[in-house]
Amino acid sequence: MKRNSPPTIITAALPYANGPIHIGHLLEYIQADIYSRFLKSLGQEVLYLCASDMHGTPIEVNAQKAGLPPEQFALKFWKEQQQDFKSFLINFDNFYKTHSPENKEIVEFFYTELNKKKLIYRKTIKVIYCQHCQRFLPDRYVHGTCPLCSAADQYGDVCESCGSALKGIDLINPKCSLCGKTPYQKESEHYFFKLSAFASRLEHWMNDQRSALQPEVRHWLQGWLDKGLEDWCISRDAPYFGFEIPDSRTETGEPKYFYVWMDAPIGYISSTEHYCRKHKRGTWKEYWQDGNVQHFIGKDISYFHFLFWPAMLMAVGLPVPHLTVHGFITVDGQKMSKSRGTFFTASDFLKLFPAESLRFYYASHLDRTVTDVDLHFEDFKAVNNKVLMGSLGNFCYRVLTFAQKNYGTIKTIAAEPRLEKEILSLVEEVQTHYQHQNFKLAVKNILMIADKGNAYFQQSEVWKDPANKKNKEKVGFGVNLARNLAILAQPIVPEFSVKIAQALGEKELAWNKIKFSWKGKIKTIPHLVQKIETLPETSTFPLQLVVGKIIKVQDHAHADSLYLLTADLGPERGQKKVVAGLKKIFSKKQLLGRKAVFCANMKPAVIRGEKSAAMILVADDTENVRLLEAAKTPLGEAVRFAGLPNASREATFDEFKNLLLEVRQERVWFDGRKLSSTQEDVVVPGVKEGARIV
Repeated sequence: MKRNSPPTIITAALPYANGPIHIGHLLEYIQADIYSRFLKSLGQEVLYLCASDMHGTPIEVNAQKAGLPPEQFALKFWKEQQQDFKSFLINFDNFYKTHSPENKEIVEFFYTELNKKKLIYRKTIKVIYCQHCQRFLPDRYVHGTCPLCSAADQYGDVCESCGSALKGIDLINPKCSLCGKTPYQKESEHYFFKLSAFASRLEHWMNDQRSALQPEVRHWLQGWLDKGLEDWCISRDAPYFGFEIPDSRTETGEPKYFYVWMDAPIGYISSTEHYCRKHKRGTWKEYWQDGNVQHFIGKDISYFHFLFWPAMLMAVGLPVPHLTVHGFITVDGQKMSKSRGTFFTASDFLKLFPAESLRFYYASHLDRTVTDVDLHFEDFKAVNNKVLMGSLGNFCYRVLTFAQKNYGTIKTIAAEPRLEKEILSLVEEVQTHYQHQNFKLAVKNILMIADKGNAYFQQSEVWKDPANKKNKEKVGFGVNLARNLAILAQPIVPEFSVKIAQALGEKELAWNKIKFSWKGKIKTIPHLVQKIETLPETSTFPLQLVVGKIIKVQDHAHADSLYLLTADLGPERGQKKVVAGLKKIFSKKQLLGRKAVFCANMKPAVIRGEKSAAMILVADDTENVRLLEAAKTPLGEAVRFAGLPNASREATFDEFKNLLLEVRQERVWFDGRKLSSTQEDVVVPGVKEGARIV
């Protein structure tokens, strides 16, 4: 199969066929879809491929609970996931499944190649066995305390707190995730891949500029390599839903199955092969050996994609893909939670809001940094109504509706060389930002063009005399500008752009069709953006509480009982001046250098001539006053009452006074919820039960 240039394969992580797609998942698939649509608009050959990940213990266990065979159970979600993606305009060229003949064939190809090169060996190891459940427990089905960072309630495969790869036997105080009882260690023979043999090759790949690793990822990878790589166990004991390892019954005396993380990434390749067979277009090897592969993944699965997967590809002689890692989705500043009303499946979200509103919001926050994206509903509403609708949608709808009603056909176009040059310069920037996956800046520049269009149309005042020849020409220029905006925005809001294209009789929105010479008939255009009127009710806490450090203590110039503190609230918020009535309770020495909890969103106030930009919290039982302590928590990190996101708006002192915050067993409580950071509980030693936080 001959091509003028190598094709691009784009993949997103395989969604697990154990539940519905939710809005956290959607970030990645929308991100990859935008990139795919952009490259296709340039005329490039692109395959956007994915599949449902069907193997592993969770599917086997949950299928048993549902009274279904594992494959039937997983197929249900495979079908639902495809519908969810389609409803959010995510356009896969092929969406397959890992429990397939192609995946079995290619997994066995990898295994055979690794075996030939003596990169597979067998070893007896200790694994976790639950006597109550009468089964071996995969690492994901064991939870306990991380031995490295002491974070509680972590799974046995990876610590979500410190990002370290673990084994179930590493956990402190392990518990079976199925029954909650304490399992024990048992010996079993397993298959291992010699990951340790690839340390130098992985380091070389990491330092190769062509790998284009994100700085955060490069830091993680260097840390993992510095610790030393351990060989990777690629097998699991029965019962296990997956592919049986060839000859394992003969070699070990019992069946062994490929670990889900062995065959899941190979699902990218088997989806390629399924596409090739379906469309009779070569083989997967042609695409993967000669093509340009781009993975989009979340930071939680980086360890597997930056160590195991590249090493496997290197071992069989295939190039390592480019990878883009994104952060998590939070809702109103917190992890999604059903109890707070902030957990939304894709289908539930679509009942409340249009798909393109979420696509545009995500795009306006996405670049190539590994930062979390907060779906803050007030901001979401403002971005939709004031930006997508008020700027981009308003200009396009306004000028096209005016042109259709007054002329019906565009026959003349104003010559605007200066403005056209400015716009085409911004078009080049948009293309560059799309290419570099900086969708945030692409959106910014698209909106700058829309703002220029709005200003041009407003200043022209064509509605005063529509029949005027010059006004007709200016409207013609405006129509061309709206048409160009439809092409630029198409990767992000495809339905929006198609509505404009159909009104202009255009069949495609290709990048090379950006111009200012379009003439033709204009049809009636429908509304382009749906306004968001109401938002879901979610529980929030009015204060934004963070850990800070007192770095300076001064006497207040105009008050005997007040200190003027300088607090370091971390890299994001910087240093803040805080007026605090602590002078009669603490000496300067007792306060200097102490870490404490501050309210960072308190409305600034001038207190006896000094501006206070934050507030320090203390516990007071009328006899003793103590600071709220969080010694292990980094400066600037939020502390929260369990299940309640902190507010982002300003809070007033009256709001604070109306909150009943009290101490019980040296912990701070509100509404039955305990105050803590991701590292620890906030503690208040030395005060009586029921002490108030003031």
